[in-house]
Amino acid sequence: MGVSANANTGAFLLFFIAAILLALSTTCTALNITKSLAPYSDYSTLSDLFRKTKLTGAINRRQTITILALDNSSIQSITDRSSDELRKILMNHIILDYYDRQKIQKLGKKSALLTTLYQTTGSAINQQGFVNITRIARGEVVFGSAVKGAPLVGKLLGSVISQPFNLSVLHISTPIVAPGFGDAILAPPPPPGSSKPPAAAPKKSPSSPGPSEEEQNEDEAESPSPSESPAESPKAGKAKAKSRSESPPEPDSDEDDDAEEPTSSASSRVVWLRVGVAAVIGLIISLVAF
Repeated sequence: MGVSANANTGAFLLFFIAAILLALSTTCTALNITKSLAPYSDYSTLSDLFRKTKLTGAINRRQTITILALDNSSIQSITDRSSDELRKILMNHIILDYYDRQKIQKLGKKSALLTTLYQTTGSAINQQGFVNITRIARGEVVFGSAVKGAPLVGKLLGSVISQPFNLSVLHISTPIVAPGFGDAILAPPPPPGSSKPPAAAPKKSPSSPGPSEEEQNEDEAESPSPSESPAESPKAGKAKAKSRSESPPEPDSDEDDDAEEPTSSASSRVVWLRVGVAAVIGLIISLVAF
């Protein structure tokens, strides 16, 4: 009789401890997007629009999520939309998985489709509930609606928050407006002077004969000045080629940016979770000894 009572008591204690651990783990992973964005004043408009469109609760109920965030300047292009249209657009900026810059760089494919919160509404048609992510030249990443023919407008500019594997906030340049959600917002054109103007064609002198146009172009490409320079010796040419091959490559700034560290809040949650696990192990050992 006493053995049965002790067994029932032990089972009850184990069930109680398991319930506490479950509650503790849920508390550690619970999201609060308003609190997370509060220290970043550049995204105050985005946080306010989440609240006005009643998306804050939908975000906080998720344990894993990625926000394609627009700063206060970029988001102004959609703030005058109707409440329904604005809500649809913002839902397409909420990815139902965790993606930070490191995970994006490790994607096996050049392009991938990411599921957004709008897909869960059941109203999406023609892939309106998906976002296309594509890696282009020089490691750059762009986002756009997955609807066929939609442009890739949102360039990845950086990471704002990285809390593996619960919350990632990525800064993008331009709002993603899927076809059917109103007028699209196109990416801004490159600033003037970003590309060099084409070089003018060399002029031939009509008064005096000279070499053909092809020979002139070759001479101009080989010599930095109009005057002729003596030909290099084979040894000098080899030395220049060797110095060019041994010159170190330019550092890739993207590699430095990819080194993301978890925030202090995520670390503190892990510490408290470990403390809870240690307490449970201690209780189990004491019960076994009893």
